[in-house]
Amino acid sequence: MLYYLNLTGIFIYLCIIKLKINVILIIMRKIVIALSLLVIFSSGCNIIGKKKREEQQRIEAQRKKDSLATVQKKAEEEKLKKQKEEQAKKEAARRAEEERRKLYKFHVIVGSFKTPQYATAYNELMGKKGYQTEIITNNYNFRMVSIGAYKSWREAVTELGKARDAVEPTSWIYIRQ
Repeated sequence: MLYYLNLTGIFIYLCIIKLKINVILIIMRKIVIALSLLVIFSSGCNIIGKKKREEQQRIEAQRKKDSLATVQKKAEEEKLKKQKEEQAKKEAARRAEEERRKLYKFHVIVGSFKTPQYATAYNELMGKKGYQTEIITNNYNFRMVSIGAYKSWREAVTELGKARDAVEPTSWIYIRQ
């Protein structure tokens, strides 16, 4: 009987130890599962976060590219606009000059030169004396220095007398066609 009690005690003792081991194993399984889930979710967040960061970087790069394209397009439009304005100004100046030439066709000429350098030098000399000068080229490539342009013959003749007295006695009137 003693032998039987000893076996029963050992059996109970072993059952208790087995229960403790099972409890420990269950706890360890839970810990392992919890750690596994923690590792999976934390690395998954990094992967998701990494994907989000990459997407945000791609979107930001596209925004910068679009911004640069917009700025370049606006700069080109502004450049074209300035070129058109300049061209319009030049065209307006050309038209005004043509209109002036039509209206002011009588010129008092104080010098006529075949050599362009002489005409330019004489033009500068007359400009320094206070006259509003202009170099006119005729059909024979003579450069004539004009000190005044007038609408009518009468005005031109009046100014011709003054030019002969003050500037050049051989001054004459040129009628621009």
